[in-house]
Amino acid sequence: MYVYARGSRQIKSKFMAASLKFTYGDFVVNTSDKLNILQEATPKSSFFGLQKNINAMCLADYVCEVLADVTVDGEPAEEALRLTLNCLHVLSEGKYAPDDVKTVFELRMTEVLGINPDLSCCARCGAAGKDWYYLDVMNGELVCRDCGRGEEDERMSEITRTARIIVMMTGAEAYAADRIINADRNRMFSLPADPAIRRRLGEISEKYLLNHLERSYKTLDFYKEMTKL
Repeated sequence: MYVYARGSRQIKSKFMAASLKFTYGDFVVNTSDKLNILQEATPKSSFFGLQKNINAMCLADYVCEVLADVTVDGEPAEEALRLTLNCLHVLSEGKYAPDDVKTVFELRMTEVLGINPDLSCCARCGAAGKDWYYLDVMNGELVCRDCGRGEEDERMSEITRTARIIVMMTGAEAYAADRIINADRNRMFSLPADPAIRRRLGEISEKYLLNHLERSYKTLDFYKEMTKL
């Protein structure tokens, strides 16, 4: 909800701490007016650790912008909020690298929104454990190379009529992404040890989520710029 906190920028305001960015707390809001007016506020956590790591803070901006984008004003969004708070917590505590948190957030958000891909096996023949797959991003399904190879000519002939986003994905990457998506909340940050697989998962998770949301994020662009410094 968008809420107006009167005088919150003043040093002596009782709402100053509660209205700072990234603050989680209990809020009492008066919705009888044309505006949502903040009446009372009790902060629970402000994730102060984010201030110690500029990359973590930039990623937190992106995480919160996605949360605001996928929720409806005034409607409950408990799972999306819980995921966001978990990610802000581990970023604030420095428990995991920001890039890894980004990957987990994006993959888990697809599950929260009900748009997660089926990465268990080939959608055509049911084969699992293959070395390579095609990931059909918009249909959310894997196609093994054996099944996909026979469709090469058909895909080329339809390219002017149908846009398909196909991403190559190894069996190890598909297995790791599937574990993250379907793991219990206390184990969702169990990423593979191989940095190359983690890096590739980050590329795939971003492409998948942003294409389904059909938008880009300046906060994400800024995060990427900061990680290059």
